[in-house]
Amino acid sequence: MLDWLVVLIYLSLIFVIAFYSRRSEVEETLSDENIVNEQYLAGRSLSFVESVGSIIATEVSALTFIGIPAFAFSKDFSFIHLYMGAILGRFLIARFIVPLIYDKGLTLYAIMGKEDATEAGARMTAAVYSITKLLAVGVRLYAGSILVAEFFDVNIIPALLIITSLTFFYTLIGGLKAVVRTDLMQTALFIAGGLAAHWIIPQVAERSWGDLYGMAELAGRTWIFSIERWFTFFIGVSGGVLFDMCTHGVDQDFTQRLMGAKCERTAKKAIFFSTFLSIGVGLLFLSIGALLYGFYQIITYPAGLKGDEVFAHFITTYFPSPLKGLMLAGVLAATMSTLDSTINALSSVMWSEIWPHRDVHQIKKYLKVDTLIISVALFFIAVLASQFSGILVLGLKIASWSGGALAALFFGQLVWHSFTLSRLDGPTVFWAYLFNITGVALNSFIIEGPWQWNVYYGAISATLFLFIKGHLKRRKA
Repeated sequence: MLDWLVVLIYLSLIFVIAFYSRRSEVEETLSDENIVNEQYLAGRSLSFVESVGSIIATEVSALTFIGIPAFAFSKDFSFIHLYMGAILGRFLIARFIVPLIYDKGLTLYAIMGKEDATEAGARMTAAVYSITKLLAVGVRLYAGSILVAEFFDVNIIPALLIITSLTFFYTLIGGLKAVVRTDLMQTALFIAGGLAAHWIIPQVAERSWGDLYGMAELAGRTWIFSIERWFTFFIGVSGGVLFDMCTHGVDQDFTQRLMGAKCERTAKKAIFFSTFLSIGVGLLFLSIGALLYGFYQIITYPAGLKGDEVFAHFITTYFPSPLKGLMLAGVLAATMSTLDSTINALSSVMWSEIWPHRDVHQIKKYLKVDTLIISVALFFIAVLASQFSGILVLGLKIASWSGGALAALFFGQLVWHSFTLSRLDGPTVFWAYLFNITGVALNSFIIEGPWQWNVYYGAISATLFLFIKGHLKRRKA
């Protein structure tokens, strides 16, 4: 009963915060342009704390809550290498990308389409981004449904329906401001859930935290760096630099929080300092995986239990009330904070690029339609993702498939256009993504290199195409 009460309180607070954010921020007297900016950029009013909290909440999905402990349980702490590379990646975002996008347009792709571009080029860029984003976040939705399914003792489809429906309804209540304010609470909640796990696992095992962690350490589950495995460390850190620039610097989901900040300086500070919170959260949940490894050296590991399900199984089997309810609320928070951000970002892209020229005074109607389309698509992708294992790496690999092309198009259009001389039109975008996929395939199947470098192969291949096309066209002219 206490578990249900905790979850009910959490859900009630989400809807209350969303409702009052909407009432306090949206005014009927706004101009047409400000109506759109209010809905999708929070009227450029986000504070440093709101921006940082929303960035963390958006990136820390159920893949973090469920997938990162599973990664450490089965492997080690090497996942943190990506976060370490992100320190440089986010510094570069703050230094070079934020000045190019802040106060320049509604979406990243609208900004890219302002000079030497066609509407079809911006639309195709946005469409490919949207498809890839749906695939990546669909995997995260599945990850969040694992604990819900365990908690309610149902299969995965009802669990997916519960999460998707809840997010659909509260996202409709308000725009980006409501999303960001609910994200702040959800960030605190899933961190509290992670801390609770560090306390309860040793209690159930009747061993100290140090004993359980020591077992994992002896088995190599807490490895981060060693001279013998320096190349593995280098792969992760170097991959994290460009990978993070693709996920946080040229992805509407995150740049929306930067473009919605009060000023450019706030946006720069938020993206850079969020890195260190990301590392802290990553270590918090990797350590849970280490504790679970130690726990299952004492307790028999359940037969047939998938590695991705190990933390969810522990929560439903061993956590007492009301902590079990807190953990479920934490997973819901991690999942819903990612979903609401994605829905708002994709709906802004649908408004600005996919279906432009809509009547601004019908924005609420179109928001409902767009949100429904996005929610249904995420649901079906999550159902498909449930057929795979290794959900943490799967979700990241999907993001790496197109990140390089998006980075190449962004920098080719806004940074070194005088070098590539390529115009952002439909055929250019199509072939850039095709070259990107060719580069990724070369790394994955021919060279058999690390997936963390997919973005490098994709970005270099796409940039090479842009350079060749631009100079061939110039010669013909």
